[in-house]
Amino acid sequence: MSHTPEYQAPSGGVSAATAYDPEGNPVEPSHRDRRPRKKRTGRKILVTLLVLVLLAVAAVAGYVFYLGKLFDDNSNQLGQDDLYSGEQPVAEAGDPINILLLGSDARDEDVDYAGGARGFRSDTIMVMHLDGDRKGAQIMSIPRDMWVPVEGHGNAKINAAMSYGGLPLANQTISEFIDAPIHHVAIIDFEGFKALTDSVGGVTVDSEQAFEIDGHSFTQGENELDGEQALAFVRERKGFADGDLQRARNQQAYLKALTSKIISADTLSNPNKVTGMVRDFAPYMTVDDKLTASKIASIGYEMREVRPGEVTFFSAPISGAGRSADGQAILNVDEAGRDEIRKAFNDDTVGDYAENASPPHL
Repeated sequence: MSHTPEYQAPSGGVSAATAYDPEGNPVEPSHRDRRPRKKRTGRKILVTLLVLVLLAVAAVAGYVFYLGKLFDDNSNQLGQDDLYSGEQPVAEAGDPINILLLGSDARDEDVDYAGGARGFRSDTIMVMHLDGDRKGAQIMSIPRDMWVPVEGHGNAKINAAMSYGGLPLANQTISEFIDAPIHHVAIIDFEGFKALTDSVGGVTVDSEQAFEIDGHSFTQGENELDGEQALAFVRERKGFADGDLQRARNQQAYLKALTSKIISADTLSNPNKVTGMVRDFAPYMTVDDKLTASKIASIGYEMREVRPGEVTFFSAPISGAGRSADGQAILNVDEAGRDEIRKAFNDDTVGDYAENASPPHL
């Protein structure tokens, strides 16, 4: 399909819970840990890899109880009715697991994730697929302007589903796009994003191109990023020729770097660093209430042999940019590619698809 030049990328603390050492003895929290618990908000939420927590918790088995308590006490949980229009799917032993990773550009301090408030749109969308044999994981980025059917509203941008019907409709829309169940949901806001980056001592990201945003400059090639810099790196889109598609590639580059840093020997062999990572990260996480620390540890143990190179990234297939009948700038779905994606999710061959997928460009 020819590409129209009209497309422009649109604008877009931990509570003082009791902690335990590896022997199970209570530990008095330090003054630094006594931050007021952060209220769950919808402000500029950005997504990160849940697999980071899965693998980190599993790799330090002696601390699972302690870390699990930190995670359960300080993360936010949403029930089935907040997330699904019907029953929450359950993955049986040996089944693949699909986890929806969402962000939002909403600015309302009291967003109801289950509601359908106008203006509340998912800012970043990814689906993480964990292979049935737990030997690999794949992360698919979905451009927020992708034009898809949204039940009850005809065709619309995929991120509009959140505005129309909250998380249940967003969940349903994405599940229908991949023609596979979404078993779990995870959301993180920007404060957690920065805290996680700083907890591991920053990351080294390989940027495809040089650019500047909000006083931060990035060079083509390797960049050493702290939390503030990493946030700027993954948020920029307006300065790129293909907008959100380049932003997705930057997010993937960042997540590859963060995954490598977290499951490196320097991180996992340092109990204080792992503890700080979970402590700093958990208060800014919102997950379904079935994704408890024990569930995370169980999945993480099953995936204990997965290394950074076995976590692959790809993007939903796009055939080009265009305009909707009412004049919106949209990204059209490559229908043949969509059919291949659906087959891959159903056959548990997403890894094969991801290895052969080419990043979409405009």
